[in-house]
Amino acid sequence: MPFTIEATISESSTTRVYRAYDETLHRRVLLKVLHRHLAHDEQVRQRFVREARACAALRSEYIVQVYDLTEVEGAPAIVMEFVDGRSLKELIEDESQRTFTLASTVALHVLRGLSAAHGQQIIHRDVKPGNIMVDVNGTVKLSDFGLARISLPSTMTTEGMLVGTPAYIAPEQILGEQPDVRADMFSLGATVVETLSGERIFEGATYSECLNKVSSFRAEMLDRFVPTSSAEFVAFLKRLMHPDKRQRFASADEALAALHFKGNVASAVPSPRLTKSWVRPSRIAASLVIAAAAIYGVNLFALRPQQLQQVNKSAIMLLPDTSKQSAFAQQPVVTLSEESALPRKGEKVKEKSAAKAAPVGTTISTDSGSVTITSTPWAKVYLDNSLIGETPLAAPVSLASGSHTIVFTHPSFEPVVKTVSVSLGSQLHVDCNFLSNAGFLNCAVSPWAEIYVDDIYRDTTPLDKSVVLSAGKHHVRLHNPAFQDIRQEITIVPHDTLHLSISFSR
Repeated sequence: MPFTIEATISESSTTRVYRAYDETLHRRVLLKVLHRHLAHDEQVRQRFVREARACAALRSEYIVQVYDLTEVEGAPAIVMEFVDGRSLKELIEDESQRTFTLASTVALHVLRGLSAAHGQQIIHRDVKPGNIMVDVNGTVKLSDFGLARISLPSTMTTEGMLVGTPAYIAPEQILGEQPDVRADMFSLGATVVETLSGERIFEGATYSECLNKVSSFRAEMLDRFVPTSSAEFVAFLKRLMHPDKRQRFASADEALAALHFKGNVASAVPSPRLTKSWVRPSRIAASLVIAAAAIYGVNLFALRPQQLQQVNKSAIMLLPDTSKQSAFAQQPVVTLSEESALPRKGEKVKEKSAAKAAPVGTTISTDSGSVTITSTPWAKVYLDNSLIGETPLAAPVSLASGSHTIVFTHPSFEPVVKTVSVSLGSQLHVDCNFLSNAGFLNCAVSPWAEIYVDDIYRDTTPLDKSVVLSAGKHHVRLHNPAFQDIRQEITIVPHDTLHLSISFSR
């Protein structure tokens, strides 16, 4: 492979993004790689390739460029431009960066990028701060056309399917209408407002709450942002994100013309240069080390000798003995037996005291060993029918010699029961991997739905990631308050993805 992987930048339910070095052309790039368990899913693979082709067709200073489509360890990968900078989402988390200058520049540069995309009949459909980069020179670049769709007839996406992030979605999409370039205008408006104020105006605790806020939005609600910008700029925002798409700008070019009209801020304001706000990692690390050393010194000086003695006694119970790390690594693998009669998912495990577990704060018996307990993903852990905590546990558990039962529970999976035999001085590791016998559920629902699996709420469409389920039969209920519930029985196959495409009808 002509690329050297330097670091993992981000990861989603479908892809992992790496910073890499192109050994052939001697330049730094980003590699967006499809997860291997999805590489054989033809529908997902086609969508991934479609994203690469859509972006590769675009040439603009204001769009993150796609260089190539390749493969990494058998999975398709997009080779993209590496932007030396930060995402807009990261920037606006810093209150000092939320300025009229940055907001107007974001509007100007993203509109230029959308103009190039729309000119190629490509709609982004997921404009938001997380999909916008700002480089060290202040140039704003639109990225991640993962939800982009060629605006010609296509069978790739279910007609009317609600696509996009709920806090930035256009009102017409909630009604199941096919989005056009004006949907990108609305999403950009919500993004610019957030850049200006730090406020995500359509944010809600649930997906439904977000959609209700979008549905009830009125352009006049933006008047409160006049003091931090200008009346002219707010008037521009009102047209950019008018609830009635017929009242919005018909194109990015029309919006650009309005932004320049009468010298309306963006054309007259220089791009924000952000290099001063970034500190070299080495300086950050040095500052943290100095601060930690200072705090440690103050605390050490303030503690009385007897207090230090008490702290050290507690540490014996809570912290692993690092001097034995090498010996632990050489320990033989413990033999575990799976219990044949497992409790059903959701069944309560009787909580009684673990007679054989050493209580915290007491002296460890000489006739004992320790067990490190881990799980993937997290789990509640019951030891000899007593709840001892939730993974990751803070420290290994001290157990008396003999046989012990460990139960792992997670709301999405059947409980897993394991037994372990502890002997004097043994250091054992017990791991539970729920995903070893799990599969995935992906739902495309028009217009949208809350997903309940076995009467437990799991997520709301459109899904950011597939729902992970234990293998076997499950009952799925799709709920949208405007329609009658849809119920369906499904069978999940280990390591496979089941796709459901559902359309509500009255």
